[in-house]
Amino acid sequence: MIYGEIKDLGLYKGISKNLDRAIDYILSGEYKNGVVGKNVIDGDNVYFNQPDSPMTKEVKDGFIENHKKYIDIHVVIEGEEKIGYISNTDVKLIKEYDEAGDYELYEGELENLFYLNSKKFIVLYPGEPHMALIKGGEKPAKVRKVIFKVLVD
Repeated sequence: MIYGEIKDLGLYKGISKNLDRAIDYILSGEYKNGVVGKNVIDGDNVYFNQPDSPMTKEVKDGFIENHKKYIDIHVVIEGEEKIGYISNTDVKLIKEYDEAGDYELYEGELENLFYLNSKKFIVLYPGEPHMALIKGGEKPAKVRKVIFKVLVD
C-alpha cells in the first residue's frame, strides 16, 4: 500500500511499467475529464472506472474486497471519503474469487482508515484487503472519484 499526496506520486515511478503509465496519467490531471464507467488508457493494462455519483457510507454498510490481478489506485475528484484497510491474515473469506471481476469478499475488523480528498491518493496491491467509500465527514455524502486498475506486470 502507498498513501500520500498526489503532488508526490511521481516518487513511486519505476516500480512497474503499468504503474508508471497510471502515475503519469494521474499527474497530468486528465482523469478529471473522464466519463462515468470504464475509461481506457492502455487496453486492459491500465484503465480507470468512474462510478456514477457514489455515496459514502458507514463502515457497517460497506464490504471488504481484495484483488488478485490488478492494483487499485483510488483518487477523489470532489468530496471526501475514507478507505479502510485490514491485513490479509485478519479476514475471513465470505465470497470466493470472481476471476471476471477480479475480486473476492471478506469480513473482518478494519485496522486503519485513510482519508482521501482531491489532494490525496491510495494505492492498494493484490493481497491488501480494503473497504472503499467510508464516510469522510460526519454524514454520508456523494463523492466524485475514480479507481485506476493497473494490471500487475
